[in-house]
Amino acid sequence: MKRLKFLGLGLMALLLGVALAMTPAGTSITNQASASYIDSAGQPRTTTSNQVVTVVQQVYSFTITPNGTESAPGQTKSALPGGQVLFNYVVENTGNGTDTINLATVQGTSDNFDLLSVRIYRDDNCNGAVDAGEPQVTSVTLGMGQQACVAVVATIPATATSGQYGNLNLTGTSQGNPSVTDADNWARAVATTQAALTATKSATPSNVAPGGTVTFTISGANVGGSAAYGVTIPGLGTGILISDVIPTGLTVSTMPTGTAGAGTVSFVYYDGTTWQTLTTLPLTGNGTVAIGMFISGSGAFFPQGAQYTFSFQATVPANAPAGATYANTAVVRFDANGDGDSNDPGETVSSNTTTNTVTATYQPVVGYPGNITLGNETQVVASAYSGQTVSFTNVVRNDGNAPDSFTLTLQNPTFPAGTVCQIYAADGITPISGAIGPLNPGSTQTAVVKCLLPAGYFENPADGTTTTYKVELKATSVNDPSKSDLTTDQLTDILPGYAVDLAAHGYAGDGNATNDNPAAQTANPGQTVYFPLDTYNAGANTDSYNLTASVPTGWSVLFYPDANCDGVMDTPTPAPVTNTGPINPGGTKCYIAAVTVPANATPGSNPVSFTATSATLGTVSDTVTTQVNVNLVAQVLLDPDRAGTVTSPGTIQYTHTLINNSNAPAYCDISASGGNYGWTYQLSPDGTSWYAALGDVYAAPNGGTQTIYVRVLVPAGEPIGRVDVNTLTAQCDVTTGTPDNIYEATDTATETTTIVGGELRLQKSAVSYVGTTPTVRSSDGSQAYPGDYIDYVIVAENIGTGNLTNVKIADPIPAYTTFLSMAATTTGFPSGATVLYSTDGNAWSPTPPSSVATGQSVYVGVDTDGNGTIDANDVMPPAARITLVLRVQVQ
Repeated sequence: MKRLKFLGLGLMALLLGVALAMTPAGTSITNQASASYIDSAGQPRTTTSNQVVTVVQQVYSFTITPNGTESAPGQTKSALPGGQVLFNYVVENTGNGTDTINLATVQGTSDNFDLLSVRIYRDDNCNGAVDAGEPQVTSVTLGMGQQACVAVVATIPATATSGQYGNLNLTGTSQGNPSVTDADNWARAVATTQAALTATKSATPSNVAPGGTVTFTISGANVGGSAAYGVTIPGLGTGILISDVIPTGLTVSTMPTGTAGAGTVSFVYYDGTTWQTLTTLPLTGNGTVAIGMFISGSGAFFPQGAQYTFSFQATVPANAPAGATYANTAVVRFDANGDGDSNDPGETVSSNTTTNTVTATYQPVVGYPGNITLGNETQVVASAYSGQTVSFTNVVRNDGNAPDSFTLTLQNPTFPAGTVCQIYAADGITPISGAIGPLNPGSTQTAVVKCLLPAGYFENPADGTTTTYKVELKATSVNDPSKSDLTTDQLTDILPGYAVDLAAHGYAGDGNATNDNPAAQTANPGQTVYFPLDTYNAGANTDSYNLTASVPTGWSVLFYPDANCDGVMDTPTPAPVTNTGPINPGGTKCYIAAVTVPANATPGSNPVSFTATSATLGTVSDTVTTQVNVNLVAQVLLDPDRAGTVTSPGTIQYTHTLINNSNAPAYCDISASGGNYGWTYQLSPDGTSWYAALGDVYAAPNGGTQTIYVRVLVPAGEPIGRVDVNTLTAQCDVTTGTPDNIYEATDTATETTTIVGGELRLQKSAVSYVGTTPTVRSSDGSQAYPGDYIDYVIVAENIGTGNLTNVKIADPIPAYTTFLSMAATTTGFPSGATVLYSTDGNAWSPTPPSSVATGQSVYVGVDTDGNGTIDANDVMPPAARITLVLRVQVQ
């Protein structure tokens, strides 16, 4: 095999597979580590490291084939003295970026003569000949993985005598890196006055579709100085044999054609054992079976200048994958000197090698499970309710021969106005907003079409199949937008599905409207009274309901969930809601309607009503009525209780709201208990001016509010985990006259402050290396070549003053790299602590993994309690450090 040339120290030692699948030059390999942990206050935290970026550098590498030395040339051509010879080569860019290969020829020193008029041509159609318009070149520019055919044409000196030869070498030099060369491509031209047959080959088209036909044509002439003899071929007789091994998988189904300037032409084949006359087709290539043209004759029957041509057609398999190649070389055997064999130099001639590549064909097919064919299929759902989401499961299949992605679109809908249809992944949850794939040939992917029907549209009664609703799902090839397929998703009937029953607790859904209204209640001004209510979904669809109330001006209503449906406010009091959230058909949710009477409400009977309205269909609702009989009292509230964390030393600020629900102004004195540890508590009415206490804070009547700010100053030296509770008290003089410091109303709020500490700092660096005995390529990891190693170093350190627990460090294996190894060390941990490794963050082992897929993450933790896993019992003390070294290789 042709040796590969690489740029850089040590790259010659890389595996061949690395060279053949190199990461393209200029690719950025990015990597960032992360960590999760629990801080000293018991709160889960996450942090990330800095990002490290490595840019892949260009490797310059190419091959020129066929190979050969001056003493053993890779190809030999014969011609008359003064005649022309042609040598065929293939130049391939095996590097990872575009490069220009400079070409030159070198005359031999261990031969009889120098060749004349040497020229290099680019053989654009790779037919082994120089055709009109094909350019003379001194270089070829090739992208990554590309190749070019070139032909070297030269003339044998007229003074050469028969049997003398001249050697010529085609050399190449990378323009990107002149140290990368190829100089072992020697060829030999032999001067002869005997017969000399040439052989050039074409194979068209060079790019062929699966199931397509390739036409192979071998042609040549006797360019020597005398007539050619035939050789004896067992099974055929004596003649000139042009043979071609049929490429594996290709099938010859029609008889070949051909002509010759002398002799008798017949068509033959080789079955792996003997040659025989071709009478039966087809022939399928298996690496041995060959087809040929036999030109029979006796003596020196093929004169100087006589020509021949031989053509046959072969069909590519219909399932041939895109990119499959069929390389093919023909061989001509004749006798130049009349000794009866073709063993002498120049008597067995190989043509140039042709290569045909299977083109990509693209064809999406979309249908539904059990019926996926090219064409429009229809799947039917019999019925669905208004406001319901109806789902259709569809399957997209790649019927092309190459990986392809497909754009999914919806078209020609006949659903009612207001219907919203969308395409989702197989889980029915993840929307598909772009192309799916790429899918390999024959692979499938499920796509779910979900249509949300308008709540207000339904057939009543259903009309069977008279009306149908449908939408077409179309799959279009990304690589060839002219290729598409579609399937129809159809719904037959849309039925009504929304109703609601709101009633006093225990009576919803019983079908008796006479017991729905709650009993009346009595309240003081500023008091809240509670009405237990049940909301029952009497429809056929899952629905949610907006909860509203009608109360006298200035009154307020809040609806609280009653989770256990016992008609009593839950403890602790849940957050109020205005919507029930989803309720399944036949389901019930319970609520407490909390009606707050304003502080200035006059005594008497006040009508109150509650309504549940469908959030989907606003015309669906139910209302119950009751009344509240009002007294008059004064009331103030100081809310809410607050909690927070702070470092030592540190500062934290809380806010509270003083609410006056009285029917007169409130003048309140605000004081703080100051807690148990001598911390400083400061109060402010505006967040700007701070005091030890506040006096005569005014709150307007009938729900007037005042914000109270509390600032906590924590001194240094407080231990982690210390908790201080401050009680904020509002003592209020409620009066319409001059305040007399007689407190008619009092309320408190609490502030719970916890000292926390501990912070995990995550830092990352990288170094790239070259060679099996690593030599530093880039000390900061910013550059690397394919095959280089990159060591990522991640350092996690507790820079706080408290213990951290459940510390897990994660680092993904970057794209374009292959995992090699990982190892971690620690400092500052308790004696006996053990480093553990994981590939999923759940299962842990003291042994690092031996293989990790690209894109998968590796994890490191330290087991301090000896239970063989990483959990909340594993402690990372202050100043403790974990150092992880992750080694990957650039692909």
